Amino acid sequence: MTNRFFITVGSFMLAALVRHATASDQSLPTPEQTAFFEQKIRPVLVESCYQCHSAAAVTNKKLKGGLYVDSREGLLKGGDTGPAIVPGQSAKSLLIKAMKWDDDNLQMPPKTRLPDSVISDFARWIDMGAPDPRTGGPIAKREIDIVAGREHWSYRPLQKVPIPQVKNTAWATTDIDRFILAGLESAGIAPSAPVSREKLARRAYFDLTGLPPTPEQMREFLADESPTAFGKLLDRLLASEQYGERWGRHWLDVVRYAESGGYEFDAFRPGAYHYRDWVIKAINNDMPYDQFVRMQLAGDKLMPGELEGAAAAGFLVSGPYPGQITAKTRERIRYDQLDDMIATTGEAMLATTLKCVRCHEHKYDPIPQKDYYGLASALARTEHGDVKIDPNHAETQQKVEAFEAATRPMREALAAYTRDELPGRLEAWRTQKLPTIKYEPATRWQALDVLSASAVSAQLHVAAGGIIRYESGKEKDDTYTIKAVTFQTGLSQIRLDALADKASPKNGPGLSDNGNFVLADLKVIAKPLDPADKTKPITLKLNAVKATFEQKDYPLSAAVDNSPQSGWAVSPKLGVDHAAVFGIEGQSVGFPGGTELEIQLKFSRFFGLGKARLSFGNAENPLALETPVEPQNLRELLAMLRTPAVTSNVTPNDRGPAAASKQATPAAQADPTKNHLLRWFGAVDEKASGLLAALQNQEMKRPRPPLINVYSTRAGGADVYLLKRGEVDNKAGKADVSFLQVLTTGEADQWINAANTIAAAPGNPAAPMQGRGRSAARAARATPPSTPPTGPDGRVALAYWITDTKAGAGQLLARVIVNRVWKYHFGEGLVRTPNDFGIQGDKPTHPELLDYLASELIRNNWQLKPLHRLIMTSAAYQQGADNAPAAMQRDPENKLWWHRPSRRLEAEAVRDSLLVVGGRLDSQLYGPSVAALESPRRSVYLRVKRSELVPFMTLFDGPEPTQSIGDRGTTTVPTQALTLMNSPFVRDTASRLAKRARADAKTTEEAVDHAFKIALGRSPNARERNLFESHIRTQIAELQPADKNPAATVAATERALLQACMIILCSNEFIYVD
Repeated sequence: MTNRFFITVGSFMLAALVRHATASDQSLPTPEQTAFFEQKIRPVLVESCYQCHSAAAVTNKKLKGGLYVDSREGLLKGGDTGPAIVPGQSAKSLLIKAMKWDDDNLQMPPKTRLPDSVISDFARWIDMGAPDPRTGGPIAKREIDIVAGREHWSYRPLQKVPIPQVKNTAWATTDIDRFILAGLESAGIAPSAPVSREKLARRAYFDLTGLPPTPEQMREFLADESPTAFGKLLDRLLASEQYGERWGRHWLDVVRYAESGGYEFDAFRPGAYHYRDWVIKAINNDMPYDQFVRMQLAGDKLMPGELEGAAAAGFLVSGPYPGQITAKTRERIRYDQLDDMIATTGEAMLATTLKCVRCHEHKYDPIPQKDYYGLASALARTEHGDVKIDPNHAETQQKVEAFEAATRPMREALAAYTRDELPGRLEAWRTQKLPTIKYEPATRWQALDVLSASAVSAQLHVAAGGIIRYESGKEKDDTYTIKAVTFQTGLSQIRLDALADKASPKNGPGLSDNGNFVLADLKVIAKPLDPADKTKPITLKLNAVKATFEQKDYPLSAAVDNSPQSGWAVSPKLGVDHAAVFGIEGQSVGFPGGTELEIQLKFSRFFGLGKARLSFGNAENPLALETPVEPQNLRELLAMLRTPAVTSNVTPNDRGPAAASKQATPAAQADPTKNHLLRWFGAVDEKASGLLAALQNQEMKRPRPPLINVYSTRAGGADVYLLKRGEVDNKAGKADVSFLQVLTTGEADQWINAANTIAAAPGNPAAPMQGRGRSAARAARATPPSTPPTGPDGRVALAYWITDTKAGAGQLLARVIVNRVWKYHFGEGLVRTPNDFGIQGDKPTHPELLDYLASELIRNNWQLKPLHRLIMTSAAYQQGADNAPAAMQRDPENKLWWHRPSRRLEAEAVRDSLLVVGGRLDSQLYGPSVAALESPRRSVYLRVKRSELVPFMTLFDGPEPTQSIGDRGTTTVPTQALTLMNSPFVRDTASRLAKRARADAKTTEEAVDHAFKIALGRSPNARERNLFESHIRTQIAELQPADKNPAATVAATERALLQACMIILCSNEFIYVD
């Protein structure tokens, strides 16, 4: 390590030049370049170009211009007009010129110009050298042989292989070592000597926690010279909370986690962090990996209503999502989102590339389009959205049950009175009091007595007086549907009251952060209540009359203009009541036997209302906004009892207590007219209204826990269709739920049928699915939660298929995750393409070892902590990083694992190490993200906004979260050294380190020793000690004044020590681990 202690700008530049030269000579694209091609380039070529420029076009006699774009060779050769691309020079490439339509004689595709964003992707691809994983010339459509495809190594069942016999039995302390050593001995290579205990401890700390050991932790480990010392250290680190933060960050790379939607608006998702927190908690708790996967695919179905379930399902919706969706683009974007979910699931969990299968059969792997759209169908009912979740779901359920027990007698008393006594009291009132009541025309607004209020996603509650309250669920982009009835006629106006409420943000009346709302559309549908009346429902034509206030550019008229992009809003007059009046054009409304009203309040992509009330007017003259509002009940009662059909329905046989048994019959209960009559009379009857008032007061005590906002999956979507060439306008039939045939030995129905039962009574997501059907479902659940899941259960079936080791994809799932764990410990995986185990991916260096580890994982209940321990206690892991010339010559890529190479820390570990050595790391777990690089919180909690990534993090190869990242790669560029030397953040850390170092030091030599131990976990060697002492003396001599004032000398000494600490922080050793 000493030989590469100091970083210089020159060495960085040289390394960068060497890297660039090497990259330029490579013929094969990097994994990142392949992913870019498969996601951005190939789908467009297939969808927009193959029809006329491919081998298939020759077969169909449609080839144009002699140009083939279905191979790299075809693009380079070009057609009649010359090469289509010039790698590295998009400006000189005919393909770009044709796409831009700059030349009237060269416009491709000919019918529709491609979006600028797509053209930009192609220009970027060409400028990076047009990396293209396709080999050979133009290819015709291939037939997929599933049976033959199962012979590929990753699709085969796990092999039970014998542990190899080795000669050097003293070195091989674990079965891992025997697999590794067998290969080394066969190649004539000796394993490297073990690393020093100091370096081994530092390696373990960074591998498991991403943080350097403190001097105290290092002393404790070195003082324990027992054979079990390292094992005990591993147990402590695996039990620490920092372990979940470290390995959770690895997983967030793989699942393209971010807290914004990307695209031009890049809307922030305040509730997205719950997924990140769930990942950290699950890893810290050593959740079995199969359960970890199931929860991410269907947590909201397996644990409905619970924070854990909603947070876990955030995996599916962590990808980019446009902030503005029009009616024209809605369907395409929906398929894009399904594509993102499928591609990420395939790469993250199965190391299988699936994105290209949207448009065509997989070019290399045995995956037909049918399989892709089968997965899409499993995800079909999944949409992005914010959901309101009770973080204390179980506790709230207990409170609700207690509330229901206290409320049930009150409901029963009201029901019994309504059934047994109210009909008789109604008859007495009708004969005795009704004649004395003078019926006068309506002169006030009548508040609707709401029968029901529902929303697409939100939960609504109907309170006394027709008040509609938002309780939970979706705050925006929703539609409220309110239903009511009236037996009055002459309806000519509708009134909406948007009411201020303490439960709404800033007292409302809306649900946006500032209390605003935007009513995008108001619809009123009227239809006859009498089944004998066959008049079709009428959508009333409304016009805006008046509102208490209209926001600039959001007038009341925008609520009835049939445009989802406009609406009525009231900012800046917020926190107060508002009202609006709408007129009904044409004839007034009202059917002779009663009218059923359905009012739809559409908020489109806008925020809804927290508290509202609807009224109607049927006065002879239009009512003003200022006119008071009264209940609907009495006027309805009077109107009904003056209707002959209603009056004749209350016969003498129905009167009095004797009617109790008849009122309870299904026929009587099914009479809607009588039910409405009794309901409205109940508001007039003293005892009934008293019982109702008591029940309503009790309802006000219903437990209403504080809800939190979680960005997760929500119900929605529609059937999925197989798309020819991936085009939404080219459907080829409805797709049914199915899975990848190459990984499936059973029928999809076995998981679908079992999932149906699980969805009916969800429970323990940890239990594996055994067998099939109802018995399988019973085995998969323990204690069913009280709330049933909503929506279809294709995702539940997918979750159990992907973890099924007998007939599904479970064995490949195990191979993929053990390879990822190996990679993060050794720098490379046993398979060096962690996101691609297919034909184009690398083969495993040690296939038997990979299968052994996967089998061990399954045998140990899919728990990852024992796997870490198994790997890290091996002699293979504990090898040193030295490069033996003979071994390097025979195995330059270290595919036989003859040493454990030095590795640079990831961006998060670099930043977190600076916080640790500066003594300012905030160990707080979980919670909302922070935006500032200078924040003392760990880097896993830094905000990940797709359009505003933290420059310091990206400089050290932090991921760009647009797709699954299986391997970040490591760059070496001059700006990294320049940043470490000039960043105020790093300089502040050096100042803090210097202060810590001299706190208990009597001399500058002791201070340097402390600084080394804090930053590097060791003391300086003799050469380093002499260099630093000489450097500090020189600095003091240059910085202190000629008169050698004592105070100035102290200041000069402190500054010299700060400079020494800067050297330590800018050293290779600080950001590399041996």
